[in-house]
Amino acid sequence: MRLACMGIGSNAIRLLIAQWTEERLCVLRRERRGTRLFAGLVDGALTEESIRSSVEAVAELAALARLDGAQEIFVFATSAVRDALNGEEFTRRAEAASGTKIEIISGEQEAVLSYIGASEGGRCGVLDIGGGSTEFTIGEDDRILCAVSLQMGAVRMNAQTPILRCEDYETTVERCMRMISRDAAALLACPKPESWVGVGGTMTTLGAMQRGVPMFDPRLCEGMRVSRADVCAWGRRLSRLTIAERRQIVGLMPHRADIIPSGMAILEAAMRAFGMEELALSAHGNMDGYLKKKFREMY
Repeated sequence: MRLACMGIGSNAIRLLIAQWTEERLCVLRRERRGTRLFAGLVDGALTEESIRSSVEAVAELAALARLDGAQEIFVFATSAVRDALNGEEFTRRAEAASGTKIEIISGEQEAVLSYIGASEGGRCGVLDIGGGSTEFTIGEDDRILCAVSLQMGAVRMNAQTPILRCEDYETTVERCMRMISRDAAALLACPKPESWVGVGGTMTTLGAMQRGVPMFDPRLCEGMRVSRADVCAWGRRLSRLTIAERRQIVGLMPHRADIIPSGMAILEAAMRAFGMEELALSAHGNMDGYLKKKFREMY
């Protein structure tokens, strides 16, 4: 059976098509449409322009999934839609345009799905930096020990304090550390995991930049380890560059040039707060977790 999952995120809308083979998720296709929905939140509500562009993207990707033979399409929305005062209106219009039901998931559900999607077993921590929020999960095999979602995604932090110089970067790191200390106390009190995995656009961008390849290539980047020193160096380097200069870096996709320093600041703060010396990078995340759950329920 071939299933599709679509995640309506704060920075992009993504599609994953997969099938279940030998108790493992076999990815057949990934697609992405960068709509930056969170940037359309004005006075707590999504603008008409942001709704329209994202609804069009959802409809397009749903049509692609059907053409690709998906027998069922699951769609969930995260931070931007759950924060929006008119999130229900967005959901209604997207459902009508795409012919799919849309589930608005909580931050904690998002954290758990990312863990299911990226964890390979053992005692493991998963860090998912999104556009509107960042999720932290610590688990052991299939058991979730603690999961939390914080309001500090890359698009959100960039909107609040654009990083245009090194001082802005340092300020953002310190602010993120305070948020983690305040809002993730239960997670900080958990026994430290044996390893951490990082997922989300900040991670795939970091992997591509570190390897010097145009974009995240699973053959070269999946599972690669980056140190805290690597993260600190990239964060400070990026913060000293203009947006135009950032766009010249191999591996940094132009549409991320403005927000990537904020993502790196979140990552550095998390590594410092949780005492991570390194973490592994992965392209797997909450959509992988969502489909894993669905296939396991079926089989």
